[in-house]
Amino acid sequence: MRSPERLAVTWSSEPSFAHVDDARRAAARWGLALYERPRKGSLQRALGTVADALLVRGGDGWTLVDAGGSLRVTPGLALLRLKRLASGGALPDLLLRHAGITAGETIVDATLGLAADARVLASAAGPTGRVIGLEASLPLAVLLSEGLALETPWPGSAPLEIVHARADTWLRAQPSRSVEVVFFDPMFERTKAASPAFQHLRRFAEMTAISRATIDEARRVARRLVLMKSSDPSLFPPLGLEPLAPSSTASVYWGRLVVR
Repeated sequence: MRSPERLAVTWSSEPSFAHVDDARRAAARWGLALYERPRKGSLQRALGTVADALLVRGGDGWTLVDAGGSLRVTPGLALLRLKRLASGGALPDLLLRHAGITAGETIVDATLGLAADARVLASAAGPTGRVIGLEASLPLAVLLSEGLALETPWPGSAPLEIVHARADTWLRAQPSRSVEVVFFDPMFERTKAASPAFQHLRRFAEMTAISRATIDEARRVARRLVLMKSSDPSLFPPLGLEPLAPSSTASVYWGRLVVR
C-alpha cells in the first residue's frame, strides 16, 4: 500500500453501536477518512472509490480489506510458540536463543509485520520490559495497533507499543545506547509465501531493503545486540553482521552484531 490517503475506516454490514464508536475513534486517532457504511452496504463498491483499502471493525475484531483480499490480526503461530515456551518444550525458540532476552529489557522489533516475533519477545521481556514495534506501512500499523488493543495479552508479557515509522528514520531520532536489542526480520527478499496471510501482508508491506546505514544506526542505539533473521544469509556480511552457524536443515538464517 503506497497511498495512505486512500485508506479509510468503516464497520461491518450489521455493526453494534460499540463497533461504530470504535471505528469513529480509530479514524479520528489516525487522521483517516471515515466511511459511513450503509447497513448491509457492499465493501466492494466502496473500494476504489471511497478508498483503496478499508479498515473494518466487526464482531471478529479489525480486518484490513482491499480488492485482493483481507488481513486480520491473530496470535497465529506466535501462540503455538508461546504455549511451547510455557510448557518447557524441548525445542528451543531460535529467536529467544539468539537474542538472549532477559526480564526488564527494552527491545525494538524494527520490522513488525504481523507481530508474531514481537509477541514472543514481549513474553521474554516480562511485565517490567518493553517492546517497541516499528511498522512503516500505515495500513499495517493501524491494523496492528487497533487489533492488538482488543486482545488479552499473553500473561506476564511486556507492553507492545506500535509505532508507525520507518526503521531508519526512527532509529536516527533515538539516543545512543537507549535499548538493549534491535531486531530485524525483513521480508523483501522472500519469494515464497509461508501462508495465505503472508501473501496479503506483502501487498501492504513496505518492501525497502535494510541498508548498512540502518544497521549502523541500530548499533548506535543498541546497548547489547543487533539481530537479523533472513532467508538469504548472503545479506549479512555486507551489512556488517556476523552470520551464525545454521543447522543442516535450516531455511531461516541469523546474523548478529554484538555491541561492545
